[in-house]
Amino acid sequence: MTHPIIGLFEQRAALLNLQGSDKGLEDAIADLAVWMGLATDHLSEDDLAVLGGIGGLLYREGLRRRQA
Repeated sequence: MTHPIIGLFEQRAALLNLQGSDKGLEDAIADLAVWMGLATDHLSEDDLAVLGGIGGLLYREGLRRRQA
């Protein structure tokens, strides 16, 4: 059984494809950074740590792709 949030991600990916979106990792990183900047006052240290880890993984993957 797929986790409901993973299902949401799958739906959003399908929607992006239907829309012909060319957004990529760099766009996701920028969106996450902007949102985190706006929401920092409302996030716990644990939230920031988890989201920072996700951003780090996305950034690392983007860097790998640029260097390849």
